[in-house]
Amino acid sequence: MAEVQMWVWAIALHWALAVMVLGEEEQPHQPRRPNVVVLVADDLGIGDLGCYGNTTINTPNIDRLAREGIKLTHHLAAAPICTPSRAALLTARYPARYGLVGEEGTASVIVHIASKVGLPLDEVTLATALSVANYTTAAVGKWHLGHRCGFLGQGCHGPQQHGFQSFYGIPFTLVEDVSSSDPFFIFPMDDPFYQVLVSLWLVSALTLWWLKCRRSVISVCMMLVTLALISSWFLHTHYRFHTQKWWQVSRWMNRHLNGILMHDDKVVEQPLVLEGLSQRLVDFSIKFIANHSQDQHPFFLYHSFAHVHTPMFTAPDMAGRSKHGRYGDNVEEMDAGVGNILAALTEHGLDENTIVYFLSDHGGELEALDEEGLHVGGYNGGFKGGKGMGAAEGGIRVPGIYRWSGHLPAGITLDTPTSLLDMMPTILQLTGLPPFHDLLPHCPQKLDGVSIADLLISGVHPPSRSLLHHCDQAIHAVRLVQEGLIYKMHMVGYKWLPGSTQCHRTTLCSCYDVDDYGHLPLLFNLKEDPYEDHPIPSNTSQYAQVTGMLKQFVAEWKARTPYPPSQFKDVANTILSPWLQPFKSLW
Repeated sequence: MAEVQMWVWAIALHWALAVMVLGEEEQPHQPRRPNVVVLVADDLGIGDLGCYGNTTINTPNIDRLAREGIKLTHHLAAAPICTPSRAALLTARYPARYGLVGEEGTASVIVHIASKVGLPLDEVTLATALSVANYTTAAVGKWHLGHRCGFLGQGCHGPQQHGFQSFYGIPFTLVEDVSSSDPFFIFPMDDPFYQVLVSLWLVSALTLWWLKCRRSVISVCMMLVTLALISSWFLHTHYRFHTQKWWQVSRWMNRHLNGILMHDDKVVEQPLVLEGLSQRLVDFSIKFIANHSQDQHPFFLYHSFAHVHTPMFTAPDMAGRSKHGRYGDNVEEMDAGVGNILAALTEHGLDENTIVYFLSDHGGELEALDEEGLHVGGYNGGFKGGKGMGAAEGGIRVPGIYRWSGHLPAGITLDTPTSLLDMMPTILQLTGLPPFHDLLPHCPQKLDGVSIADLLISGVHPPSRSLLHHCDQAIHAVRLVQEGLIYKMHMVGYKWLPGSTQCHRTTLCSCYDVDDYGHLPLLFNLKEDPYEDHPIPSNTSQYAQVTGMLKQFVAEWKARTPYPPSQFKDVANTILSPWLQPFKSLW
C-alpha cells in the first residue's frame, strides 16, 4: 500500500512539474535588456578620426561604427581635462558640484593613487544605476577617479565602490614618467641643497669630535643627524613641497607608485609595462564579453583606453604604420582595439542587443611634445584651443558615436549640441529602464545631463538648455541651445601666443591667467560661425538680448548652486601618502 501511495505521489509530482514547465513556456518571452559597451578614448581630438575628416590616420573600425550608427558633431565634454570630465560622464553631474575640480594653486586632476581625493562615495554612477537593474558591470582600462585605499594599501576597491563588480586596468593615468629610467638614489653634488646636506653631516661629526663626546654619544647623535638628513634628502628629492606644484613627486616615484596595473583590488604589474598594454586591456574586455554573452542578465562594459595620452607607445607590429608619426600609430592601435571588441560582440551574436557608445574624454593636447621635440598631441579640427582650456571649443568638442544595430538609425550625422553629461539618462531610456529618480528614488542628486534617446531614435530635439563650461571651479563660458539656435558667451579669454590658440609651447594654459571680459563678454552664433571667428557686435539688439539672458542664467545658477571647496585644496588629502600605497604581492 505504501509503495502504491509513493507511486501516486511520484506521478502527481511529475505532472505538477510538467504543468509548471508548460506554464512557463506559455508565458510570453521577456527579452533580455540590451548590453551596454562604452568605449572611452583619452585625449583624442575630434579631427583625429577618418569619419570626422582626417586623411592621414587610418581608423577603419571607428569609421565603421559611425557608418553603422549615429555620429554626433556637436558633442561636448563637461571639462577639458581627465578627472573631472570622466566624473561628469559617469555621474551626469558637473564635477564642481562635489569638489572634484581644482582651484587656483592646486592640481586639477587626481595626481596619486595613494591619496584621499576621489569621486565621492555618495555620487551615483551609471554602473550603480545599471547594477540596480541586475546588469553585470566591469570597468577596464584607465580609471583616474580615485581609489581611496586604506592603510598599507588595503581595500583599494576604486571602481568597485562605484557600481562596477570588477576592474582590470590602470587606477591612475599615463604620464611621461611611466617610461622613465631615473634611479631612486639621486645626489647631484652640483646642487646647493645637496652640498648643504653633506656640509651639515660633516659639521655635526666634527662638532661632536671637538666636544670630545663619548663614543656612544657620538654614535647616537650621528645616527639621529643621519636620519634627519636622509629624511630631508628624501622629501626634497622625491617630493616637490619646495615648488609651486607641491603635489608632484619625482619621476621614480611616479613610475613605481603611480604606474601600476590592477585586477580588482590587487596590483598585478608594478611598474607598468607599456608595450602590449592596449592589447592586454582589450583581451580582458573580450574575455568579459565571452564570459557573459549567454547570461540571463545583460552586461555593462566600460572600456577606457590608455591611448592616446602621452607617452606614445605601440606594440612593435603597430609601430611606424601611420602617416602621422607616433601619435598616428597610437590612434591606429586604439582603433584596432575598438575593432577587436566589436568583433567579439559579432562573434557572440550580440550586435543587435548591444548599445555601443564611443567618445573621447576631451580634446587633444596642443602642447604635447616627445623627447625629440616633435608634436605628439591630437588635432581638434578647426576649433580653437585644446586640452586644459575650459571654454575653448577645441578642448571640449569631442567625437561621439552611438550604435545599436537594428534599433538606432545607421549612417546618420547629428549637429544638435549634446554632452557627455547625457550618457546616464540616455542609456537608462534606451535600455527601457525608468528615469534616474524613479529607478533610484532615494537619491537626491540633481542631474545636469538630459536624455538624448529621442534625438538618437527619431531626431526629436531635446528641450532648450544652457550648458556651463568650467575651467576648474570657474565658469568661463555658457552655451545656449534654444529652438535651433546655438549661442556661446565667453566671459573670459585666454592669452594665446600670437598666431596660435595655445598659451605656451610645452605647458597647458592656466585657468586663471586669462583676460576677464567684464560686462562685455564675447558672444558667438555657433550655428553660423562654428569656429568662433566673428563675435556678434556688442551694439546689436541680438547681443543685448542673448547676453542678458545668459548673464541672468549664470547669476541664478551661482545663487542656487554653491560649490563645495575643491578636494585638491587639502594638502594632506592630495599628496602621495606612502602608507596608503598598494603594492604588488611578493607571493
